[in-house]
Amino acid sequence: MRLSRIAVVVVLVLSLGVVLAQELKPVTLTWIAGGVGGGWYAQAGAVAALINAKEPKISIKVIPGGGVVNPVRVSMGDADLGWGITFVDKMALEGTPPLYEKPSPKVRSIGGYFGYYQIHFVADAAKGLSTVQELADLIKSGKPVRVAIPMKGTSDLPIVQEILRFYNVTLDDIKKAGGEYFHAVYADMISLYKDRHVDFVITHLSIPAAAVTEMFSSRKSVLLAVSDECIDYMHNKFGTVGRETGLCLIPANTYPGFDKDVPAVTTAGELLVNADVPEIVVYTITKILCENLEELYQAHPANKTFVPEVAWQHVAVPLHPGAERYYREKGYMK
Repeated sequence: MRLSRIAVVVVLVLSLGVVLAQELKPVTLTWIAGGVGGGWYAQAGAVAALINAKEPKISIKVIPGGGVVNPVRVSMGDADLGWGITFVDKMALEGTPPLYEKPSPKVRSIGGYFGYYQIHFVADAAKGLSTVQELADLIKSGKPVRVAIPMKGTSDLPIVQEILRFYNVTLDDIKKAGGEYFHAVYADMISLYKDRHVDFVITHLSIPAAAVTEMFSSRKSVLLAVSDECIDYMHNKFGTVGRETGLCLIPANTYPGFDKDVPAVTTAGELLVNADVPEIVVYTITKILCENLEELYQAHPANKTFVPEVAWQHVAVPLHPGAERYYREKGYMK
């Protein structure tokens, strides 16, 4: 009898210890976002304010960053939280060249999606093409094409190159066929296309993209479709969005004069966190995000793609244990 009482006391003490160990203590976190004044920076600031309003013990300072550097700095502990793009985060985790020289082993995720972005293949309608496969065949047959592509050092360029690689085409092949490619920022892409220095533009933007709208307004244009096989390949290898979400599409009439749905490789944003951030802190943040959806959606339009029931699936790096604990408690993860 006495041993039973001792056992009960031991269990109670251990349970109390677990509770005390998980008690939330005041903490100040750093959230790496995008450039000051940009969409990611504003989005992070709005979400950080919501978290602090619901839990004053968690203070968050937003600092500038970018898609390529964010997962690395989060992994290194230079930032506790950060916006990430799924395929970039996976490349960072694994140290995939050309973007990364070594792995970032301590980058984790709280969930996604926080906004999504489509790869647009814009083409002059006069070229008579409707698919990326046809563009690839044109290049492989030795026909010259002129195309504007993202800048070196951006997260956009590697995914464009990987899509082309799926179709067995490289940028060198464009040159070998007598064509040209121009690395350009979006403003310059518009000018190159409007002034007919290029007939194709490949962009990585959320829809409707103002830059693409301007291109379509300047000359009769079409969007080239990628195949389901390409979408599946990119999803399985790099963590881009899967077709089952219904998001791998640029809907008809998104751009002037183009009334067809076009399959597209789609990427998405996720909320990154350093592996060493305490479980109770990440659990609390996850709980706030999931249980205050109306305010989260009002905070920034890009947050409207965050759905708690599937947020744990929409990640490209491992979930943080604190986030996983919340999703399992709610029954979203089995």
